[in-house]
Amino acid sequence: MAPVALKLFVVLVLASVAIDAVHGCGINVRNACGYSVTTCAQNQQNRVNQYNLGPGASVWLDFGSGCKWIAGTVWASVKGQCAAPSSAFAANDRNLANLAEFTIGDGSGSDFYDLSNVNAYTIPLSIRVINRVGGGDNLNDFRCGAPKCVINDIRGFCKGNNQLVTLPSGALSCINTDGTNGRGPTDGTRLFKQACQDSYSYNYDDPTSTFTCGTGSNYEVTFCPGNGLVSDE
Repeated sequence: MAPVALKLFVVLVLASVAIDAVHGCGINVRNACGYSVTTCAQNQQNRVNQYNLGPGASVWLDFGSGCKWIAGTVWASVKGQCAAPSSAFAANDRNLANLAEFTIGDGSGSDFYDLSNVNAYTIPLSIRVINRVGGGDNLNDFRCGAPKCVINDIRGFCKGNNQLVTLPSGALSCINTDGTNGRGPTDGTRLFKQACQDSYSYNYDDPTSTFTCGTGSNYEVTFCPGNGLVSDE
């Protein structure tokens, strides 16, 4: 598909500031962790955007009245650099992170979103709708819901075929060894599914892991949800 023509405008805001309609359609990304998070966002093959969010800070990804962000991804960089050193259009470490994924405004009247541990898990993550436009809970056979994945003991969790990696930044990443191999559920991917039942654990884990709301809805992605720095409400 062609890249999104609408330029992405970003406004840094504190988490305590209410989302105002002047921003238009978009995603609020907030850091509820007690430490800074190098936050990455990219859609399709466009430039990888990086935002360095301190504890309690947030960034608004504004898609304007066009409400379009196709094949978009938000993740926390475990290397501290979102784009690859050789290209601003290539992600540096997305394959080492769990993801919040969106397709917004594809022309169907519906947005699709999910949390994915298919590559790996590194940080607690959630998505919620902050103003919902149309659609029922069974829109397109998927829920308009609020997936959340929190694994507190990543060292204890990362067992069996899965691989624990410690990055030079100090971040830990549990690699989902079987997540992308197309084999369906395995002992390794089942560990991810048991820990986070509404998140993708392998590539075709759609029925329990895809969420849908009407286009025009706004969303919020939170790192370390429920950590207490900012309200989940």
